[in-house]
Amino acid sequence: MEYSELAKAIRENDSSRVNEMMQKLVPRLKRFLSIHMNASKSDAEDCAQETILQCIEIIKQDKLRDTDKVLSYIMTSCRNNYLKMKEKMKEENYEEVPDRNYSSAEQLLNLLDKERKRILEWCLRQLKKEYQDFMRYWFQNPGAEAEKVAKHFDLSVSNTWTRKHRIISKLNDCYKKKSEL
Repeated sequence: MEYSELAKAIRENDSSRVNEMMQKLVPRLKRFLSIHMNASKSDAEDCAQETILQCIEIIKQDKLRDTDKVLSYIMTSCRNNYLKMKEKMKEENYEEVPDRNYSSAEQLLNLLDKERKRILEWCLRQLKKEYQDFMRYWFQNPGAEAEKVAKHFDLSVSNTWTRKHRIISKLNDCYKKKSEL
């Protein structure tokens, strides 16, 4: 999806086009927060919604100079909003002294998250070096457009998508096998 079109639709007050694009963008932001920031489902939803509202206002006020980088701006804003939200939660938590330790369920979930990351890292190391580099680039640049990735790796856009899909399938299969052991 061409996100510079989103900025154009917002400026033109084309709510149907904006809504159509948001249907694709909001889930992407939620996945980004869940996967890369380890956000809970409700935190991801709140943060994605807050980010979208802020970004729409920024675009309406014509404060975004380079509309070709709308996605990058939104992803960065989303990450920053999430970090601010977590920091604010910590501050609020310090005001109230907990009368209990973390529950066993919370500790178990944290351990499971660490285990998932360890398995994914192991599966990633099983790939060829060039595929490892390719996927690490995507993980480090989750908001990157396919065109940018294609240019970085000297591939066509269609080959970029095909390669990404195939590697993700391999990682998924590896993860399933490894996690069943």
